[in-house]
Amino acid sequence: MNNMSTKSIINSSSKSNVLSLDFGETKIGFAIGNQFTQTTHPLKTIISSKKAERYKAIEELIAEWTPGLIVIGLPLNENGSESRLTLLVKKFSEKIINKFNVPTILVDERYTSVEAESLLIASNGKYKKKNGVIDQVAAQIILESYFERSLNVTS
Repeated sequence: MNNMSTKSIINSSSKSNVLSLDFGETKIGFAIGNQFTQTTHPLKTIISSKKAERYKAIEELIAEWTPGLIVIGLPLNENGSESRLTLLVKKFSEKIINKFNVPTILVDERYTSVEAESLLIASNGKYKKKNGVIDQVAAQIILESYFERSLNVTS
């Protein structure tokens, strides 16, 4: 393989890029993926409860990656019912569509943080919860879940 970076490979088909978000009231984890290659990568975590900072970060990522779709994790209770956070995510998704004119899809994110934590522990034994890595990995798992579901629908 030549020396192209992952970013340049993903950006080569920009509208095939998919940005994924693991929404929280103080942290948002981001991952990026490509619909054609079905590859995913954790990107970053924004740690701020200030809406302006959060939307600025999203704007910058959209400008950088030009996604054709944004996948947002939908937090549901264990039994599938909605919570206060579910409603916040739905409002957040609508704001993303209106503010950035990028379509969004909500994907059930139950257990993604638990799965992300397990993966991080398995890969390096320990990690710092405060640095937001778990949120990036959760966003990556949400995106992988979306890709798996879209493959099953089209096959």
